[in-house]
Amino acid sequence: MALEHVDTGDFERFGQALYAELMGREFVPLGGMHDGGAEGYLEPELFGDNEAHHFVQVSKQRTYRAKIRGTVNRLRQYGRHPLSLAYITSVAVPDLDSEEELLSDELNCRIRIRDARYIETQVNRSDATIAAFNAYLRPHLNYLFEPGAAEVAPRSSSYVDRTLAVFLRQEIEHRRGRTDLLESVADSLIIWSLSDTDPDLGKFMNRTQMLSKIEQALPSSRHYIRGVLDSRLERLRRKSNTDGRQVRYYSSNGQYCLPFETRELIAAENIEDDSLRVAVNAVLERRCRKVLEDEDAALIPQVVAICQDVLQRLFEQQGLQVAQFVTDGDQDDELYANAAALITEAVDVNIGLVENATSLRRLSTRVLRGTFYGGTNEERRYLEKLSKTYVLLLMLRNEPKVVEYFKSISSKFNLYIGTDFLVRALSEHFLDEENQTTRNLFKILKKAGAKLILTEKAVEELATHLRAQIFEFESVYMHIEQRMTLEMVEYIDRILIRSYFYARLAPISDTKPPAGFRSYIENFASFAAIRNETGDNELARYLITKFGFDYESAEEMRDGVDSSEIATLAADIVAIRADHSKKAETLEILAENDALQVYAIYAKRRRHKEGIPSNPFGYQTWWLTQDSKVRRAAAPVIAKQGGHRFMMRPEFLINFIFLAPSAAEVSASYKTIFPSVLGVRLSNRVADRTFRNIVRQANEMWSVDEERAGAIIADLTDKLKGDTLKVYETEWQGSLGYLPPNVSD
Repeated sequence: MALEHVDTGDFERFGQALYAELMGREFVPLGGMHDGGAEGYLEPELFGDNEAHHFVQVSKQRTYRAKIRGTVNRLRQYGRHPLSLAYITSVAVPDLDSEEELLSDELNCRIRIRDARYIETQVNRSDATIAAFNAYLRPHLNYLFEPGAAEVAPRSSSYVDRTLAVFLRQEIEHRRGRTDLLESVADSLIIWSLSDTDPDLGKFMNRTQMLSKIEQALPSSRHYIRGVLDSRLERLRRKSNTDGRQVRYYSSNGQYCLPFETRELIAAENIEDDSLRVAVNAVLERRCRKVLEDEDAALIPQVVAICQDVLQRLFEQQGLQVAQFVTDGDQDDELYANAAALITEAVDVNIGLVENATSLRRLSTRVLRGTFYGGTNEERRYLEKLSKTYVLLLMLRNEPKVVEYFKSISSKFNLYIGTDFLVRALSEHFLDEENQTTRNLFKILKKAGAKLILTEKAVEELATHLRAQIFEFESVYMHIEQRMTLEMVEYIDRILIRSYFYARLAPISDTKPPAGFRSYIENFASFAAIRNETGDNELARYLITKFGFDYESAEEMRDGVDSSEIATLAADIVAIRADHSKKAETLEILAENDALQVYAIYAKRRRHKEGIPSNPFGYQTWWLTQDSKVRRAAAPVIAKQGGHRFMMRPEFLINFIFLAPSAAEVSASYKTIFPSVLGVRLSNRVADRTFRNIVRQANEMWSVDEERAGAIIADLTDKLKGDTLKVYETEWQGSLGYLPPNVSD
């Protein structure tokens, strides 16, 4: 754990102290002396002995082969004669003996790798090694002693929840989206959010207040509500609105309310739903009175409240099984057992119930036993309505197990970042943080535990792209820069040039605009270096530091890849692109880079055994890009790989990870929705045919064993990750450098 969390500086100091103690020798740092000699150009984590023939390299870099090769070559470049190099790394190196032999033979230098497993076996060797641990590693474990700060252990790979399979099947079946359903739900949420308004009492709400209330009640709605709120409000404001649900708008102060007529109609509709809740509470109360023994009748309201709370918790934990029980009754034994456990939990966590805990547990258990084994018509109707509401929440991704699952798989991702995404990330430099869509996506993925990979080839392409935009700016825009207007900027088809002009002409508050295009490019790398084709390393350094990317060289990408296959795919890509605006040589280079990227993904999947049947998360290595031409050209490759795609659409990440609510938010929303009339009201937005279809799928999933369900989940997840035809409610807009918020609605 310490090796995982320690920063680079402390690990270097620890590695030197540990190795010097183990070897009984003193090593002098080569880098950082800055005496004007070669040492000043060597890395500060590199140490040499007094004879200057034996060296120690301490590094957290994961690409150890490239690091070792580069170090030995630089030592020789600066006049050193390395006979041996001990490479100390914080990661575990697979097949370590073979790696040492391979590198030693290749470099004609004795290479010894001391990886994480070696450190673990040696760190308690002596008082000095323990002191090194305490001085440099132990401080990075302080978070363990803060209550609640440690990460939750990852879910067991054998865990299977059939609800996920039903959800994933629904997502794949509904590739064209659910526009009608979402608009209908949005209307219900708008009306509900305005339920406390009254123009006669001066009670109004503005758009921001409505949005806040809706997203708090249904956090997963944020993936679509912001996109439809204004259009639905516009429709509800019309006098021609035929269903009678009108919203009144006061343009002078931008506030909304429900007029008397709408509130009267809503009240009439709520009577039926609220009456059902009242009737169910009455049933629970009567049943409680029948089972009272020596207990005080004053406990009855508490028992009813506990029973309602437990039903809400059941939907949160086993919503589909409740729906199955409501329709066919097959799940009552399991549900009742779980309900009994939840009763104990509900009573024990409430300090105010401790005095009567035993009676409350006994009474509540017997009352809910009647619900599951001899429920009345009112209870059946009530549970069916709430089951429909649960199904709606499932379709809207407002389900704890769904949120948990996608959080789990996001932590497993190895994502190669496409050049198009790198360009977008740069273009967002002068936007406010909230609108830095690409950068925020990177942050969330990193926080979730995903590995974001920057390749040497992607850096080359990005540097070439920057250079092309520099030349275009100098030849087209530089002499007319002072005459440019915001209206003109919109038609510029180069994203970085466009974002530069927006940063100049419409800067966001508290941000100093760039002085010129040169200073704009200088935010990422030296303008002169990029222009003169020498800025690749500088640009890579910025990207790695800024976004936490892992770097992968072209040589590492070629590991396990057949060069003849790359050449064949590259030719197909060139044929499909047929871009006459680019030189043939440039097209061929770009096509070869893309072909290498495709095959590198499949090679890494094989090395990591991502396709084995026991993997519940599906493939983890993907290319994050929107290059549809490469995808089309690679169709035969995909077919040869069993139909398994290599490219992940950003919409998948946006909708299932970036905009996904937290598990805590979803849990809180269940406590808001199910005990209220809203829980019953939302059920009316689910067609009976849809409800029955989902229950049928649930029955199918519960009829197979856990291993089969797990295989189905992994297969459906991979299909969803790479689905190129699915329509999402929130489509990827890329960089908002196109039109900053203060320029366009």
